[in-house]
Amino acid sequence: MIRAVFPTPVRSYATIALSAYRSVQGPVLREYRDGRVMIDTGLGPMTGRPLNRPPRAPGWMPILGLGY
Repeated sequence: MIRAVFPTPVRSYATIALSAYRSVQGPVLREYRDGRVMIDTGLGPMTGRPLNRPPRAPGWMPILGLGY
């Protein structure tokens, strides 16, 4: 089986939505495996899902492998 390895870009800043009208942005302190990030807001760290996340691999990629 061929496994594709896609490099994940290193984030320097991330934006997290607190509600429909509020968001926070700051430097990334830590990235979790489930997609959440911890950022420094200046008043303390906050954890949440980033709004500017990279695109995911297609759903068929683990099943069929690379197209070439």
